[in-house]
Amino acid sequence: MRKLLLAAAAIFAAALTSQAQAAPDLSARIFEDGSLVPGSMTTSSTGTLFISGVGNNFTFLSALSLGFPQIAQPALDVQTTSVSSIGNFSGSHTLTFEVTQTGLDSASAGTPLAALASSFTANFLINGSAISSVTIASYVDAANTAFGTSQLLASNTYTSGPTNASGAMLANPTLNGPLFSETVVITATFTGAGASLNASAQIVAVPEPASLALFGMGLLGMGLVRRRAATPQA
Repeated sequence: MRKLLLAAAAIFAAALTSQAQAAPDLSARIFEDGSLVPGSMTTSSTGTLFISGVGNNFTFLSALSLGFPQIAQPALDVQTTSVSSIGNFSGSHTLTFEVTQTGLDSASAGTPLAALASSFTANFLINGSAISSVTIASYVDAANTAFGTSQLLASNTYTSGPTNASGAMLANPTLNGPLFSETVVITATFTGAGASLNASAQIVAVPEPASLALFGMGLLGMGLVRRRAATPQA
């Protein structure tokens, strides 16, 4: 028994060490008309990342990103509370949010029987006619590169309000190494001032069929045991 306990402790310690080495980081940056907004590049290892500020033509009141350890990897959740066009607006201007999570364990996705699901929403809150388009895209990068876009998971472009939702879009990326990165890119193009929107994107792992089958068999077995226990004996 003692040997079994020691072996279990060793396995648990190895798992913790592996997790510590692969602790994912969240990073974000914002571009206005293709130029990096000063001070917008930020990184967090807590699993929570906030961005807020003002550009030349926009105010991004807040953007919240959640990743590991706040939510189980490889999930990534990006939400903009409000993005608004401001100032003496002329022509069209584009604001781009990029959020990336590096150091994700590739054992969580990309195996032959696993997949990643992306879902997007875009809400044209105020003066939606002055928002020409919102494009949301999700990517993975097998080289674990920050803001890597080597493999597209899903992409949708919305051109009208008030509320747009994609539903779940499945993809099965190729992940050969032990770690990978995920990136969400939200790009909004405005044609006038006084317009406002919010957008969100989520990436989650889809359980492989084998695990679902085992889980279902386990539930069935528990049900049979309970039923047998409840049946009066003759």
